[in-house]
Amino acid sequence: ASTVTDEERVELARMNLKAGVKASENAAFDTAKVYFKTGREALGSRGWEGDHRTMLDLCSHGANACFVTGDFDSMNELIDEVLSKDIDTKEKYRVSEIKVKSLLIAGKANESINAALDFRRQLGLPAPQKKAASKFTIIRECIRVKKLL
Repeated sequence: ASTVTDEERVELARMNLKAGVKASENAAFDTAKVYFKTGREALGSRGWEGDHRTMLDLCSHGANACFVTGDFDSMNELIDEVLSKDIDTKEKYRVSEIKVKSLLIAGKANESINAALDFRRQLGLPAPQKKAASKFTIIRECIRVKKLL
């Protein structure tokens, strides 16, 4: 039996990422989840050290595919994995956005707002402590954060 090299694992992970993104673009999110998971498995437990960009993309896109398909347990695992990594805060934006959206659709508006405000603080942006914000303010600030990224 031949052994798979690290380079081959990275290439396999990148091919699965590309296939997963293509499946997502075609609204085949269940299929996309399989590609993203296979890509993460190809990189293995050292994926973050070996190819952190690919692993980040696999987890971020995977979290979104899980969100869209209602697989919230897997989504939360992927979000927590990314948020626990010692990477630039801007790289955590996609999963933070998914976390905020998922809390909102789960009827947890206060938790959603708190998660969004916490992320703003991590980016170094001002965020009120315990002040209710209007929908307009939230949307305006969300747009402002996206422009900064």
